[in-house]
Amino acid sequence: MIKAALKSVVAHKLRLGLTALAIVLGVAFVAGTYVFTDTINSTFTTLIDDVYQGTDVVVRSEDPGFGVEQVGLPESLVDEVRAVEGVGAVAPSVEGIAQIVKDGEAIGGQGPPTLGFSWTDETELTPLTLRDGRAPTGSGELLIDAATADGNAIATGDVVTIVALGPPEEFEVVGIASFGESDSLAGATLSIFDYETAQRLFNSEGMVQTISIAAAPGVSPDDLTERVGGVLPQGVEAISGADQVDETLAEVAEGLSFLNIALLSFAAVAVFVGAFIIYNTFRIIVAQRSRELALLRAIGATGGQVTWMVIVEAFFVALVASAVGIVLGIGVAAGIRGLMAAVGFTPPEGPLTIEPRTIVVGFAVGLIVTLVSALLPARRASRVSPVEAMREGGSPPRRRSLATRAITGTVVAVVGIGSLFVGLFVGVSNAIAYVGFGALVTFLGVAILSPLAAKPIAKFVGWPLPRTIGVTGKLAQENAMRTPRRTASTASALMIGVALVAFVAIFASSISASVRASIFDNFPADLSVQYTNFAEPGMGGISPDLGRQLREIDELESVSPIQFGQFRKSDGGIAFVTGVDTATIADVYALGVQSGSLDAAADGGVMLHVDTADDLGVTVGDTIEMEFALTGVQSVTVDAIFERNDLNTPYMLATPVFHQNFTSRFDQMIFANVAAGSDLATARTAMEGVAADFGNVEVQDKGEFVAQQEAQINGILALFYGLLGLAIVIAVLGITNTLALSVFERTREIGLLRAVGMARRQVRSMIHWESVIIALFGAILGVAVGSLFGWSVVTALADEGIEVLAFPWVQLAIFIVAAGIAGVVAAALPALKASRLNVLEAIAYE
Repeated sequence: MIKAALKSVVAHKLRLGLTALAIVLGVAFVAGTYVFTDTINSTFTTLIDDVYQGTDVVVRSEDPGFGVEQVGLPESLVDEVRAVEGVGAVAPSVEGIAQIVKDGEAIGGQGPPTLGFSWTDETELTPLTLRDGRAPTGSGELLIDAATADGNAIATGDVVTIVALGPPEEFEVVGIASFGESDSLAGATLSIFDYETAQRLFNSEGMVQTISIAAAPGVSPDDLTERVGGVLPQGVEAISGADQVDETLAEVAEGLSFLNIALLSFAAVAVFVGAFIIYNTFRIIVAQRSRELALLRAIGATGGQVTWMVIVEAFFVALVASAVGIVLGIGVAAGIRGLMAAVGFTPPEGPLTIEPRTIVVGFAVGLIVTLVSALLPARRASRVSPVEAMREGGSPPRRRSLATRAITGTVVAVVGIGSLFVGLFVGVSNAIAYVGFGALVTFLGVAILSPLAAKPIAKFVGWPLPRTIGVTGKLAQENAMRTPRRTASTASALMIGVALVAFVAIFASSISASVRASIFDNFPADLSVQYTNFAEPGMGGISPDLGRQLREIDELESVSPIQFGQFRKSDGGIAFVTGVDTATIADVYALGVQSGSLDAAADGGVMLHVDTADDLGVTVGDTIEMEFALTGVQSVTVDAIFERNDLNTPYMLATPVFHQNFTSRFDQMIFANVAAGSDLATARTAMEGVAADFGNVEVQDKGEFVAQQEAQINGILALFYGLLGLAIVIAVLGITNTLALSVFERTREIGLLRAVGMARRQVRSMIHWESVIIALFGAILGVAVGSLFGWSVVTALADEGIEVLAFPWVQLAIFIVAAGIAGVVAAALPALKASRLNVLEAIAYE
């Protein structure tokens, strides 16, 4: 049977070609995801090894276990550590965020951060290698990384502006360095200063962030770690350089895990869509080969052998397609890198890494999905009746009742929708698992039920065709209606892709509408200053000196900076907290204080959103525990409860209180109101004049602020569309494959139509319009299912600030029209083949 299966694959290579292509694309996405993330991990591993090469012990504050806060150490510890027996070299490090500005334009920061460090002359404890110039030795001197220099045409002797926590300052570039063997630290923009300048810039006078130590000859890192740890005060720890490398790599892996999960989710969609095509192809092929299979049964083959023959065919198709997909995955990895860079997330450069796991997973995905998808058609092949199938002209397929399918599909759909409901509306611990399972099962339920809708929807969609193009349109409509199972299974793949695209469009439109409503309704501020770089709270922001300078502008009445940070709640969870100026926040943001007062909170209390207060069971005057990286556990009095949560941080602290508990002094945004008697344009011009020196900020009015938020949403939307586009491509290939098989199956029918006078052009038109009806059917189902998902998710997130449900009707209509165009494209080759059939040979076809 294996030999027969191989011959069958060769004999039907054209029929199986597009099926193999669906497998290739699905496996390529899976393999490409692993290659991409493995490459990033490998790059970071190399870089981090370079960073800590020669470092035997690292002294640091004890890890608070949350946020990105880095608590400093007293500078006096440096001499204490240096005096420990066995210490060879010591290099204290002062670190912070420093933005390089050249010709008024900020450099870097749209992906990797803009970091600043202090220089050390201890060569064994620095990964930096001077490539040109010299090290900085005094105030006003700067060393930068080679990638930043090369990418921005900066040479030694040039003068640039540095923005840190104080006012912008000019520095001369006196040196350019490489980072180990790399020109940069994973794409980060690096600024290196002398020790005293770094302390001043990063508000770290008398402090350091870490102390790196090299052991004296003959002293082991473990022994030295123990000795150094013995002289350290409480709250400070010593770990070996190897442990520091492992911890840093673990943090990188955790940070990248979301990216891996997201990309694999898109890969799963592609594979899921491909499974429909594989199933449909083998189902049609088995039906078309009924006489061939019956002949095998007649000469002694058992039902099990026939089943295994079809499975073996699927195995060889999957084997070859998976191998091709894995190779193609390398190109997909490069494409993902380019796609992310196009939307502003620049991943670090590095050679592609192909792990054995990638190859194993690629083959496993291709083989398992293909074999499972081919299993039902294979079982159906074993039930072919030799006598019936070998009759002259064959026997028409037995039309089974759709009642069983209706019951099964309804049950499956109910289970899927129920799981979605639990994940979205019930407070379960692993809600995303319920949502993912519910979405998958709902798709299956709709796919099972779709044949019930195929005939009426195909009739509705094809209704204009007989009246506009005559008999050709009538035949196309009837072809789509007479085999509802085939029409539905062909359209199901497209339905999944369109449903996901429609969901993303609805979700994004709802976010945009919610942001627009929130800003115009709840932010009475006339102008705002936004940070143009991408950074986590605590890893960059607006220099607080900008806020101080803006307060001196006569045209402005209120200037209100906002800060963001993270803390640990009493239940161990991590939450965001906002720092606000209690004297001005009410002027720029409709906080809606329900009880208590902002003035009371200025003395050290916390302000809570009403829902958070209810969840905690507290009112004004009660206390809650908040654990900060800098100050530890603090018992904080609830001084105010507010109604609005448009900043999406249900905890607020007065700015002075925020600064007491966080090392970061950066503002994340600044809101301002125009003074009475001044006009908006004049005030804006004054603000822009001050902000121009900072480089990484932008002054906006309300409309521009909304447009910026929408642009960010649209950028992410473009990434989603690009990734989901693969599923759409696979679905279109599925339509092409099904139509090609349908043409083969209807060879005699098409030949008879030609014999009675149908022109080739009419045959092509018939196939094209049949494809359009199938594609529109899939698109209509997809938009309906996507709308259901969109409504569910937006409703579930109403308390998170997404309060407006918006349907982008124009976009949804475009999706349906695009599906019809895709149907025309999908039908091109099958229609051409049908029109070229030899009439006499077609009529004589068995």
